[in-house]
Amino acid sequence: MATTILTPAENRFLQLSQPAIQVPALTRVLPTLRDHPTIKDSSDFLTRSTRQILLDQRVNWLIQGSLAWKLLARLPYAINDSDQRQDWHHCALCHKPVRYEYHVVLKATDREVLVGSECVKKFMSDELQYLMTITTEDNFHAVTQYDALTAKHPEVPEILWDREALPNLPEALRPQRRQVRQGTHSTVTGYLRHRQASLPERQLAPYLHDYQGLQAADQQATADLVAQRRVVQQRAQDLAEREAQAAWDAANAAQTTAEQQLRQSTVYRDYLRSVAALIADRTGLTTFKQQLTKVTQPRQLKRLVNSYQLGVMATEFLRTGQIKAERLQIVPRYFVADLNRVTRRLAAQRLRDWQDDLFNAAVGFDLDLAERQQTLATLRQSWEGQQVPATVYQDLLTLRDRLTAGKAVPQSWPTALRTAFTHRLAVQPTSGWVPAKKNHVTPIQLQQLVRQSVDFTQLTRAYHRLYTLSAKDEAVILSALEQAQLQLADQQAGRAQATRSLVDRILSKD
Repeated sequence: MATTILTPAENRFLQLSQPAIQVPALTRVLPTLRDHPTIKDSSDFLTRSTRQILLDQRVNWLIQGSLAWKLLARLPYAINDSDQRQDWHHCALCHKPVRYEYHVVLKATDREVLVGSECVKKFMSDELQYLMTITTEDNFHAVTQYDALTAKHPEVPEILWDREALPNLPEALRPQRRQVRQGTHSTVTGYLRHRQASLPERQLAPYLHDYQGLQAADQQATADLVAQRRVVQQRAQDLAEREAQAAWDAANAAQTTAEQQLRQSTVYRDYLRSVAALIADRTGLTTFKQQLTKVTQPRQLKRLVNSYQLGVMATEFLRTGQIKAERLQIVPRYFVADLNRVTRRLAAQRLRDWQDDLFNAAVGFDLDLAERQQTLATLRQSWEGQQVPATVYQDLLTLRDRLTAGKAVPQSWPTALRTAFTHRLAVQPTSGWVPAKKNHVTPIQLQQLVRQSVDFTQLTRAYHRLYTLSAKDEAVILSALEQAQLQLADQQAGRAQATRSLVDRILSKD
């Protein structure tokens, strides 16, 4: 018997919720959802990949969708006056006529739809169902009052409904967490059951104060856990590097003289870096092969590695984040190992740069709302940016204000991004915000620094604000910056030739 993967009501709910839960996988399967109301595991139109995506992600999408809706404050519900079913409106999800109409709105787009009470109970969040009950049974204006309360105290929904909040709270403090939730729930419920204009500030104050203390304890526990994980990861990384070095040494020992000469040559290393950079960009296969034609291949590799094999390796890296090329037995294994090592290093650097830029756009730089929106939109277009849910970018617009208010990075973010921001926040000064510093710098970036600075003191200050490199590299960079600025000043003043002549005479040994 065929199993239903997605019912018509679930299908319509996901389509309506998609603007708020934009994830790449849901966007990819959306055309299938639009064309086929009911999706079964035996449907002949269902591809293997789409079937697997739906089986893996269906529940998660429905949960995310349930959090994307709220009751419409100005008209949370209405009762149809007619006793005739043909006069009733239809639920937007199950399409059944409903006499008791609940009006919900998608937070991300303000789109309003009408749903019946059963679909509210089936698809909507605990928060919305809670407000539905109070609005229907006690106070028609409860939603308006709740919006006013949460606007003043945005931590209230987190206390009441976010079961994942304070994930690392010490076990000894969990009873206090339950007491805070119970007290807050009782206070808010009493406030909402009767129409009133003033907020329950005095009644809520003790619970909000205790919650701030719990947040601080959770943040400290999280920081301790991050530090412990960093130690474990560093040990694992050290072990992996030792093993990789041992394998590298063994491979080097087995190489022929010709292979050693090739791998040590400048043309081979340049080719390796160029191909690795294309793979790390994670473009489509067609674009990758077009760009590959512009890269000069060493003569010794032409009969050993072709564009098809490189395309397979690029596709493998896009899918798994590493290159093994186990199917390509005729490709030299040293080349596969070299390409994997360089590509992973470039991809890791690219990811760190993107995380630095994302942090600076949201927190590190003093940007107005329009500038922040434009910068985030640009970062979202990269491959790294496309892997992050759309809701994260909405959070980033107000993240600086959230952090300034003493709140943590949202728990709903992907773990890797939350960890990256946590590491950068750990090195922030006690007051104010500074950019995350990049661990490398390009000549183009140095050129911009020179052209934007009026003197070397300002130039040095601007460099140290944005970059941090090893002492050896930094000494070379600062020396080059000083000379570049002097030469630029000479060019602008028209004394470049005279300066060069005098320098040559000063440095002359005669």
